[in-house]
Amino acid sequence: MTKKYQLGRLEKVDLREVWANEARDFTPWLAREENIALLSEAIGMELKVEESEKSVGSYAADIVCREAKTGHRACIATQFDETDNKHLGKIMTYAAKMDATTIIWITRKFNDEHRTALNWLNYNTTKNIGFIGVEIELYRIDNSPIAPHFKIISQSNEWPRTTRQVSDLNTTRLEYWTIFCDLVEKRGGLVKPAKPRNRWIRHSILTNFKLDMGYDSKQQTLHINVSITGPSRTKMVDALAQEKAVIERKVNGKLDWRRSSGTIYLRKPRCDIFNKESWAEQHEWLYEKLQIFHRVFTERIKNL
Repeated sequence: MTKKYQLGRLEKVDLREVWANEARDFTPWLAREENIALLSEAIGMELKVEESEKSVGSYAADIVCREAKTGHRACIATQFDETDNKHLGKIMTYAAKMDATTIIWITRKFNDEHRTALNWLNYNTTKNIGFIGVEIELYRIDNSPIAPHFKIISQSNEWPRTTRQVSDLNTTRLEYWTIFCDLVEKRGGLVKPAKPRNRWIRHSILTNFKLDMGYDSKQQTLHINVSITGPSRTKMVDALAQEKAVIERKVNGKLDWRRSSGTIYLRKPRCDIFNKESWAEQHEWLYEKLQIFHRVFTERIKNL
């Protein structure tokens, strides 16, 4: 029989409750690797931060990135207030002065005129140039930690996913991981509950050693993985791989050993997080594997 959940209430949080100042607080937060990854997931493009506050004439581009797959430049303009013509001028300057192929305008609220302007630009410029309008929102469920949500307002039709698909996926994942973190807190165990995100959950175990859990929407696959960072990550994965047979027997699954990135994956295929009736079974699998991974890997990595 499928377990029934008591669902919480989704509450919107004012941006300034978390970031008092857009330039001093929000932009540096967004430029961090784990947070630019959240934006990347939302827009369907992998971004790598190159520079912050780069001078562009009389303006300064808030964040300059590169697209991982193409190497093309992407510029990000951030704004905490409702969109205005000054920032519209800025994004046009970034596109012209920096030879950027992607311009991302992130703000608290898009008005109709500027959303229409981005749609017009996307329709009338070449396919090599795209303008993306994004609203940044904050939510919590009951007393959960506050979580960010990037809501796509305007995007070129050449992009792989629609606004509705991206928005629905992010909202669903935020609820999914929040409920799972509540389960971890209630059950207890070896691992303390992490902060829920709309893309993944990361548990810091030791220095340079973390346990991550996530969902691949394209493959419809859940995963839990060991993440080892630092210059010795390749050697540590090689050392752990010497016990591959024993470790895979203990976790009851075949692992994907990626020595160059320092990650070791276990996947659960055929998972649809839009089917809420399957969440209980998926969360049970994640909780069980989280405890097992902690037991199996923590002492071994300490010994290394």
